[in-house]
Amino acid sequence: MGNEFVSCSFLLLLFVTVIILLQQNLMLLVFSDDIFSNNSTFWQLAPGASATSNGEVDVLRLPSMDHSSAHIGSAVSIDAINDPTAKVFALIKDLVVGKRMAIAFPYKDPTSVKFYPKEMTQRIPFSSSAVPELLRFFSFAPDSKQALGMRQTLALCEQEPKAGEIRGCVTSVESLVDFARHVLGSDAEVEILRSSLVSISTPLIQNYTVLDFKEIATGNIVPCHNQPYPYPVYHCHYQLGIDNKVFKVLLRGDNGELVDSVFFCHMDTSKLTDDHVAFRLLGVKPGESEVCHFFTAYDLAAVPIPK
Repeated sequence: MGNEFVSCSFLLLLFVTVIILLQQNLMLLVFSDDIFSNNSTFWQLAPGASATSNGEVDVLRLPSMDHSSAHIGSAVSIDAINDPTAKVFALIKDLVVGKRMAIAFPYKDPTSVKFYPKEMTQRIPFSSSAVPELLRFFSFAPDSKQALGMRQTLALCEQEPKAGEIRGCVTSVESLVDFARHVLGSDAEVEILRSSLVSISTPLIQNYTVLDFKEIATGNIVPCHNQPYPYPVYHCHYQLGIDNKVFKVLLRGDNGELVDSVFFCHMDTSKLTDDHVAFRLLGVKPGESEVCHFFTAYDLAAVPIPK
């Protein structure tokens, strides 16, 4: 009886929260692009994010269920080389105006990648212990793909940190900006970069021609990756003492569509495993070359704005 009362109270709280937010005209599915210009100093990591003894937040990345697991920080099986969505890797020397290369840019519903308001996400529990109630609230079957994705993301955000890294799960634009400032400096002005969305008719993989490119930042850069969850959750990470590079690259697909893409380069690959799909695709070995990858529209990079 006591457990049923707690569950009912939990669901009632979530229901009231959503009703209040709807009455305040906080739309759940449509958000304008100017949300990424917010520079609030409010610090809120997703509840359950683990931290080191000195306050550094760290979460291990797991591959999202609905897009490529070929991110350079992920453990990738040998079969991943045949995964079409792994066609995102390149080297800096490949940035040549006029060069054509096959790149995967999966379509993503725009409403699934933009943050919900902080006032909503901070009221919804974000913990593996709350999974039964969350599944009931979001109407997910316990054995569904959505439920599995939710469990994986929550487990990711609750794992212990690895040495030498700062990682965290963020659920709002405010927490993303403050996470970036934790790395870039408390007084840093932060710019959020992401690739433009492709249309639903765009082929998953096609040849793209490099029209232009520009280096945006070198040094402290915070990449963030969208995770499977009922609302947008991003896993952000930073490796201490490692400088990376990020470029904006303007591409034109064979179908005529333009993509303003983010091109992120890991400059120190010496500690990565040599069986990673990126090394096999690029024909290089750990430590002898940088490894870069094009970001899809559901991944972000936070960089400092020069003063």
